[in-house]
Amino acid sequence: MTTIVALAVVLSALMHASWNALVKGGTDGWLTGAMIAGFAAAGALIVAVAFVPWPAPHHWPWLIGSGALHAGYFVLLVSAYAHGDLGKVYAIARGTAPLIIVALAGPLVGDVPGWQEIAAITVLVTGVVALTFEPGKFATADLKAIVLALLTGGMIAAYSLFDTIGIRTVGPEIEYAAIVYVCWLMIFTAIPVLAIAFALRRGRIITYMRANALKGIAGSTVAVGSYALILFAFENAPVASVAALRETGVVFAALIGTFFLGERLGKRRIPAAILVAVGASALKFAA
Repeated sequence: MTTIVALAVVLSALMHASWNALVKGGTDGWLTGAMIAGFAAAGALIVAVAFVPWPAPHHWPWLIGSGALHAGYFVLLVSAYAHGDLGKVYAIARGTAPLIIVALAGPLVGDVPGWQEIAAITVLVTGVVALTFEPGKFATADLKAIVLALLTGGMIAAYSLFDTIGIRTVGPEIEYAAIVYVCWLMIFTAIPVLAIAFALRRGRIITYMRANALKGIAGSTVAVGSYALILFAFENAPVASVAALRETGVVFAALIGTFFLGERLGKRRIPAAILVAVGASALKFAA
């Protein structure tokens, strides 16, 4: 993994944790998430129609499929945040994904990690798990939040593997492929997310938008930029390594949750965060 790809992934992780914090910190997670998805789709539609090439007919299944998977992820994520802290939900979801991806990347994508990469991923995921679970606290943790976070992690793995194949298929065939891909996946993601938000909150949408529009615009900009960087990484590095390095976002989420959302840091989170950093650094040199 080159330095530029590694930096892109870490920046993406910071951006991803930031828009997740907006969803968690909003007074209504469904409406905040819908605003982010809606503004992202609106901006993406302008760029997709006016500034970048139109996808070929055989590209559409990848773009529509990606949108469907991301919409499922979005729904599970918002549901998980309704029951658990940013630091814990984010850590469980992001920590689950690399384990699934490592197991499936070889047969599905053709990316077979070497032993150095597996060792680095193991260290990183160990840090993520340590960030998540504290002795004596698991029994009292909200089971619903944990289950939803685990399902979210499974969806992250699914869209990561799908998008790796998709961007590697579309990439060589179209100019500005990463921009084209992220624009259309944002559009197709927004359709079901906005439909669900309308069904659940139809009487509050306009009022909420008036009060929180700037937050939605900021969140959507960060979300689009975050995933554009990841698509760039998927094109240029093994998917398992990219997915694992992106879990540095768990450290950012823990810090944001502590300093901006009032969540408790916990005694184990600092050494656990160091483990994540060590694993991420090792992964940069192993991959």
